[in-house]
Amino acid sequence: MTGGTLALLRGAAGQPATPRQAPPARPHGTVEGWTETHVHGWALDPARPHEPLQVELWDGEQLILRTRADIWRPDVAPPGGSPGLLCGFNIAMPQHLLTAPRHILHIRIAGQGEDLSNSPLVLDNPKPPMTAEDLAALLPGLEARGAAATSAAAMRELIGPVMGALGALLPRYMALVEQAGEDRAQATIDLAHSYSDRLAAILQDVCARYPALRFPEVAEPEVSVIIPVHGKFAYTYQCLSSILKALPRTGFEVVVVDDASPDETLFLPAITAGAVLYLRNPRNGGFIAACNAGAAAARGRYLLFLNNDTEVKEGWLDTLRDTFAEVPDAGLVGSKLIFPDGSVQEAGGIVWRLGDGWNYGRGSQPDDPRISYLRDVDYVSGASIMVARPVFEALGGFDTHYSPAYYEDTDLAFRIRKRGLRVLYQPLSALVHHEGITSGTDVKGTGAKRYQLLNGRKFFDRWRDVLASHRLNGEAPELEKERGVTRRILFIDETTPTPLEDAGSVAALAHMRAMQALGAKITFVPADNMAHLGDITRALQGIGIECLHHPWYWSVEEVIRKRGAEFDAVFLHRFVNAFKYAGVIRSAMPNARIIYSVADLHHLRLEREAAVTGDPAIAKEAATVKAREVTALAMADQVIVHSAHEAAYLAGAVPEERLNVIPWTVKARPGPSAFAARSGITFLGGYRHTPNVDAVTFFVDQVMPHLRSLVPGIVFRIAGSHMPDRFHALAAPDVLLEGFVPDLDAYLDRQRVMVAPLRYGAGVKGKVLESLAHGLPCVATTMAAEGMGLTHAEDIALADGPRAISEAIAWLYQDEAAWTRLRAQGLAFVERFCGEGVINGKFRAMFDRMG
Repeated sequence: MTGGTLALLRGAAGQPATPRQAPPARPHGTVEGWTETHVHGWALDPARPHEPLQVELWDGEQLILRTRADIWRPDVAPPGGSPGLLCGFNIAMPQHLLTAPRHILHIRIAGQGEDLSNSPLVLDNPKPPMTAEDLAALLPGLEARGAAATSAAAMRELIGPVMGALGALLPRYMALVEQAGEDRAQATIDLAHSYSDRLAAILQDVCARYPALRFPEVAEPEVSVIIPVHGKFAYTYQCLSSILKALPRTGFEVVVVDDASPDETLFLPAITAGAVLYLRNPRNGGFIAACNAGAAAARGRYLLFLNNDTEVKEGWLDTLRDTFAEVPDAGLVGSKLIFPDGSVQEAGGIVWRLGDGWNYGRGSQPDDPRISYLRDVDYVSGASIMVARPVFEALGGFDTHYSPAYYEDTDLAFRIRKRGLRVLYQPLSALVHHEGITSGTDVKGTGAKRYQLLNGRKFFDRWRDVLASHRLNGEAPELEKERGVTRRILFIDETTPTPLEDAGSVAALAHMRAMQALGAKITFVPADNMAHLGDITRALQGIGIECLHHPWYWSVEEVIRKRGAEFDAVFLHRFVNAFKYAGVIRSAMPNARIIYSVADLHHLRLEREAAVTGDPAIAKEAATVKAREVTALAMADQVIVHSAHEAAYLAGAVPEERLNVIPWTVKARPGPSAFAARSGITFLGGYRHTPNVDAVTFFVDQVMPHLRSLVPGIVFRIAGSHMPDRFHALAAPDVLLEGFVPDLDAYLDRQRVMVAPLRYGAGVKGKVLESLAHGLPCVATTMAAEGMGLTHAEDIALADGPRAISEAIAWLYQDEAAWTRLRAQGLAFVERFCGEGVINGKFRAMFDRMG
């Protein structure tokens, strides 16, 4: 630049470094001379002196160009060798890019943060900043150089800076377009027309082949989906399209990190709208750098790293986020990966003792029970993983020790587990992964995949102490896949639990969760119906319960025959299953302990029903059932009852060391509505259970007539599943048939009083516990409250007989002070009687007795 001033900020002008002096051990070099048009010098790596290095020219924080230091320098000697190396460079000043009045120019070895000796330089340019006309005048010269080029390498050196500048300018242009409310695609085409009809035609072709993708606008995204990209635009577009087809309910944004893609990816802003952030790196820094850059720009509470060669399935994002809500100590959660042919690519990973990894489940069917439940794993593939942003930031992101890629996801999993958090595989989050599209599949080639071998050694060196407890490759993978399990329990019930429909299911599920909390793996099998019941079965799988179903298994007996040896205990829920299977289990699984959960004493309930109804057939059935229950009790190693009343009843039949009083976990979750905002009374139950049918009929026929006179206008609502047709005859203006209530919390928050007018039954009554847990005061018969230790007028209102029940309801319905006291005391009772810590402690004591 004529008239410009080029001066050194460090070093003395005209005094080049002495090339023969002993060089330091690290890569180094020096700037020896400069003019207004060129900068020259040398650079070498003493460890590999015969491999030419790349040197870079930076203008402040902007990379301008990169070139090889491969000019022959006969005066430069390698350590301990004779003079003569390919280590010199001569950089032509890119004057068309240096348009500001002053520039601070740095000469650096690529990948090194430090300047060479005698750098940086300061360039004073008295010319005014380059105008649009100046730039236009340079373009024919660029085109002429391109026409004269004889190699692709020469064209890359020419086109690279232009594409880098465009990549830096285009996002800002798009931001201003959106700010003005203009259409992004059309604005980009207009921009292309202003430069070149040919470029505009290319862009129009891109927009025609790839229809616009419009994502929802989200002011505060819960999740940031970070997609690192280098080329393969068709896959990126397919990935983004799949997200829109399976649109999550969770608020999210997409952050696409374009790692210097050489294809249509540059035009992505032209075909996307909404909560999509496009970042372009001026040079390809690799997967780790791209992911970390995307995380730094993300706004979400959770970061979801997603490969661009994936197609997500329905619920893919939501189930990952739900897992963090369900599992408080979750640190990292990953998805099930499926090949395009429908077979499984990975269902969580195993890391063996020498650091080599296994994609567990590879080649199996996606709904195979072995890979269809939430579980702790050694790692999950970075193709789709979610992590809380504070955790990711606290760990410094993916470790650049593994740059550019491979083993960074495994290392992140191990570092997260070291912090005391869990690494989980969530099979309900599924996606198709086109393996090898991004990095290839040849670990011995020259592509990025070769780093899998190199970084495997780095990983082993870092984690060898942890890996010492792992098995060698291929040894007992069914145990290694879930190495943290303390005991394995086969859980048998009649049907897959439906906790929204009956208390027995609530108890079964709560007991499974309590045993899980103590490190047990639960394998569930439904004795009556082995079918996979869709969302009902998936609900169990999503919380980590292995569900066995056909076509893999057709009966409980088949499960016992094929897999019986792996279980430490069998949990038999309800007496029907205990009577049917206890003998088979004792014979076929002699080392397994039998746990029999009574649920309620069926014969006692039948005896009471016979007393109320006077039906001799029921009395006869009670005697038969009693004999079977006694047999089942004798076969069990441990017996669980829900109440102290049942424990006292069985005291002579079951030794004390085998008898456990364990209700089920119920969480106190009071509704927010105050006394005045509520109205009406309700009964809640499953109507396949005859005591509930009797209670409703009794209440409408015998209690409501008294209650109508005490509280005129009061409304009784009958809620619950499987309501019998004969209830329609009970309906009246003040007796409403609500039926099944999907949102129980919201429903109970509108009611003022729960009623439980049971005349017969056995065991703890779920409706009473649910009432108290919701902060909804309850009027119950002594039968309904049996065995729980509830106190009248403190925790609950107790009454028997039509008139006494109606008077108790009228008192509690109209006395706000009494209502408020019972609400508070009822909530406190739930915590004492069936809080999570209480129930887990009771199971721990039982396990200690079992050994």
